[in-house]
Amino acid sequence: MNEARPMTSEMPKAFDPLAVEAGWYARWEADALFVADPNSDKPKFTMCFPPPNITGELHMGHALQTAIYDLIARFRRMNGQEVLFLPGYDHAAIATQNVIEKQLAREGTTKEELGRERFAARVEAWYEQVGATIINQLRLLGASMDWSRLRFTMDSRYVRSVMTAFVAFYDRGWIYRAPRIVNWCPHDRSAISDLEIEWEEHQDTLYFIRYPVEGGGEVVIATVRPETMLADTGVAVNPDDDRYRHLVGKTAVLPLVGRKLPIVADDAVEKDFGTGALKVTPGHDPMDYEIGQRHGLEIINGMHEDGSMQVPGLPYDGLPALEARKRVVDDLKAQELLVKEEPYSHEVGHCDRCHTVIEPLISEQWWLQMDEMRDQALAASDAGKVRWHPERYERTYLDWLRGLRDWNIGRQLWLGHRVPVYHCDNGHVVVSVDPPGECPECGSKNLTQDPDVLDTWFSSALWPFATLGWPDETEDLEAFYPTDVNCTAREIINLWVSRMIMTGLEFMGEVPFADVVIHCQVQAADGSRMSKSLGTGVDPRDLITKYGTDALRAWAASVAMSSQDVRFDETRVEGYRRFCNKLWNATRLVLSSPGTPPAESPGTLEAREHLEDRWILSRLSVARRDVTAGIEGFTFQDSINAAYGFAWNEFCDWYLESIKERLRAGDAAAQDVAYFCLDNLL
Repeated sequence: MNEARPMTSEMPKAFDPLAVEAGWYARWEADALFVADPNSDKPKFTMCFPPPNITGELHMGHALQTAIYDLIARFRRMNGQEVLFLPGYDHAAIATQNVIEKQLAREGTTKEELGRERFAARVEAWYEQVGATIINQLRLLGASMDWSRLRFTMDSRYVRSVMTAFVAFYDRGWIYRAPRIVNWCPHDRSAISDLEIEWEEHQDTLYFIRYPVEGGGEVVIATVRPETMLADTGVAVNPDDDRYRHLVGKTAVLPLVGRKLPIVADDAVEKDFGTGALKVTPGHDPMDYEIGQRHGLEIINGMHEDGSMQVPGLPYDGLPALEARKRVVDDLKAQELLVKEEPYSHEVGHCDRCHTVIEPLISEQWWLQMDEMRDQALAASDAGKVRWHPERYERTYLDWLRGLRDWNIGRQLWLGHRVPVYHCDNGHVVVSVDPPGECPECGSKNLTQDPDVLDTWFSSALWPFATLGWPDETEDLEAFYPTDVNCTAREIINLWVSRMIMTGLEFMGEVPFADVVIHCQVQAADGSRMSKSLGTGVDPRDLITKYGTDALRAWAASVAMSSQDVRFDETRVEGYRRFCNKLWNATRLVLSSPGTPPAESPGTLEAREHLEDRWILSRLSVARRDVTAGIEGFTFQDSINAAYGFAWNEFCDWYLESIKERLRAGDAAAQDVAYFCLDNLL
């Protein structure tokens, strides 16, 4: 700051953040201050920014995340480290496809009418537009990112990384194709993961239905989805339920269909739900699927991919599920097989992108076997290789990891990384990073690529090392992997963080980061979800226009680790705008004092003559200690509170008030101490 002391012009009286902040970022970039040097002798510090989904503009949650990442990056540079803060964005296959399809619907067309080629062109135009918007917002937020290393999950180098990972897993025998029950979105006509389902309370009807038993008698079943009974292949009861013990081993008859259903005993059946007897539909319920596997029950897929009924030969075939439900209930009543109806409240799964009700069904999918990677990750956790902040989130991670099943990595979409599996017309299968010119088995040039794309999280799992050049042995990969910190939200601990840890260990032999920081979830003011796709996001640019970037960043630091959920409160940003104004006025007061202040810092001078000088320097030392501890320990609210308390209460309201007359008189000691405090604050 000493170089800036000679004043060439007077500071304006009023603080105008837009005028003050304008131009700073361009100057930083012109001086290449954010470009990391892999050959530097400085200690390396790396953070790969979580790639925002390229589905819309950034909201306050993204602004918060950006601010705390940048706080860490600037702190580490200030401490003499070679910092790589790497930016990028994600193609977000299913989310982006939904956005584009909504646009097409408003235009009165569909992706099918458009065709794959024109749809791809539409997506590319979207990527360019939204990608540029996201980059501009990150710059506006002051993110000190190395833009020379900007990555996109669909750029050619990244695609090669994704294909390489797939082939490596396949060659290890970990990728296979099999029919299993999946979460199916009828709108997207694609499988989605358990972690991409939103559960909502529904008020439905519980139907009690008579199933006749061969040889006499009946068993009454309770269900909220009578339309799925058309695909029933069994009835299950709890082995400890005395009411039904005599029925085990007998055969029930499926109403309306006449199919014979074995009655089996299984511990998964809840005696207290409904009647305690469960209709088993292995093709349309995960628990029923497991029961069916244990007892060798037939699997019938009773629905088409669009959610309509698939029951050939029955009058319900082709009907939408809810219409089929009404028809089934009417027919059961007509045959006096419906005992009663009761209101029933329960949670129903919806696709988190399009909000369509999920239909569990059997689908042939690509799967990634996870056992070995799971065990590596558990061993790394036991060895303390990854630290969690707050610590409680490690349990979330470990609980999910211990129960991990094989990963459904295929998606039936038009947008994303195509599965690199090719079929020749002679029935041979070719798995290759690059599209093969011919079949290596028979020489056939007629090759067809598998139509599926990969789950978005498959490519995201490679982010910490694919962005640095893997699978090539690049300078960046050598210098900057493993990275140091990953800051993210709790809802993607399992979707993303866990998978980065597993793939990092598998392909690099090291965990991808030492610290995982789980920041708060920013909600809308009413407590609802903030989402750029759903239109409930607050544009950070509007806040920056009103209050300035520094006020927004200070807000982010104050709330990021303060609690689990934070409702966005604009008045808090406004409060930090007043704080910035306070600092402006303090700086203006000090810089307006007459005379030229001495160049020495207080640390090089003899003990201060004035008690107030010694006091403020001691308080500065305490504040500096607390700010540093907060950043290093990822309790950013402690840092901003320490800086705020020192600046407002001790430096401005007490110290500057006490030395005003000394400043006006040109007292060099007062000027020097005041400058030193400002230099540390700003």
